Amino acid sequence: MTIEQAKSIVDDRPFLHRTRDGTPKDGGLNRKMGARFIAEISALDHCRIAETGSGVTTLLFASLDADPVISISPAPDLHERIREEGATRGIDLSSVRFVDDRSETALPLLALVEGIELDAGFIDGNHGWPAVFVDFCYLNRMLRQGGLMFIDDIQVYAVGQLVCLLREQTPHYELVSIDSKMATFRKGLDLPYLPDWRMEPFITSNTVTA
Repeated sequence: MTIEQAKSIVDDRPFLHRTRDGTPKDGGLNRKMGARFIAEISALDHCRIAETGSGVTTLLFASLDADPVISISPAPDLHERIREEGATRGIDLSSVRFVDDRSETALPLLALVEGIELDAGFIDGNHGWPAVFVDFCYLNRMLRQGGLMFIDDIQVYAVGQLVCLLREQTPHYELVSIDSKMATFRKGLDLPYLPDWRMEPFITSNTVTA
């Protein structure tokens, strides 16, 4: 594990993503988020993590000896840039499994067919309806009790609704921290799914009954 290497990635973030006209751009990881990832993942022994959306975090997780790092996005060109950046920085990406597919397609196969188990999940793919909830559904199924769920871009309405749900969903989930635009939760119960809506306080409190 090289925490200093991880810190250097956060301090000197490569522009791995591209705008529509091909201009390199930042993927959105900031120092507060980076510090949270480093603190939580470095405390685990070979953290098993899956992320929806690839980028600087892929390099960060690999540098922290996460194994495996399952990085899901329908962007083979981005995956290649990550590999090239890893080689340039001397980061061993042998633990990284790139899945070139939409998370809505890939995650059910990982969860239900392969039976993957995780110590952490990172939701940072498609932030619209229903993708963010599909991501949560299957990452939650794979996540062990006590595992961490990182959720980025909570300012986006659909993502914010998931965060509102989980903040009230104790003891299934406990809020660990809000760092800039990312929320971190810890899974409290060893259950593959959340309960019926009648046992979801956020839903019942916002439901008008006849």
